[in-house]
Amino acid sequence: MPTSTTATATGAPSESASAPSSPSTATCNLTAVEALPVYNRASVAGGLFGTLEAGASVEATVRTADGFYGFDPGVAQAGNAGLFRLRWVLKTTGLTTTTGCAALPVVTPPISGVCYAMIMGDVPVRSGPDVAADTIITMRLGDYAMVTAVNAGWYALDLNVGTAGIDSLGYLQEADLGGLNGPCD
Repeated sequence: MPTSTTATATGAPSESASAPSSPSTATCNLTAVEALPVYNRASVAGGLFGTLEAGASVEATVRTADGFYGFDPGVAQAGNAGLFRLRWVLKTTGLTTTTGCAALPVVTPPISGVCYAMIMGDVPVRSGPDVAADTIITMRLGDYAMVTAVNAGWYALDLNVGTAGIDSLGYLQEADLGGLNGPCD
């Protein structure tokens, strides 16, 4: 987490953000009318990242159904992929938006306070903690799932809490883990 309390990133998000992009050519620019908190997650409980100072603008790439906008803060974030690279600001009267914001993809972001396995490439998630176990799903770059346990080189994942959306427990081999994010990192 940066030591600065000011988020002033402007311009397009980096290519490595891996966040969904809008099919629209219109951009979504957010401008702070007053100083606004910027969160690590799309939640006021998500931990404070910094402040979007009055007059500062950022370009959002995604939004949530409950009013948060995600943007790439333009600072180095080793090991973060997909939605974990983004920082979040809540739409309030202190924030103006451009018309392109209505066309942004609506995402379900990671939940605050949950330990997630981040995926950095195509990896199999298996039905048991064994390389011979059946593959339930192949997760891809930017995917994530909640970690429920770690044991003998395997991560047990709740595939319902994350991008897979499958009501199943799966197992990810430690060697295939891209990184951890949340209270476990």
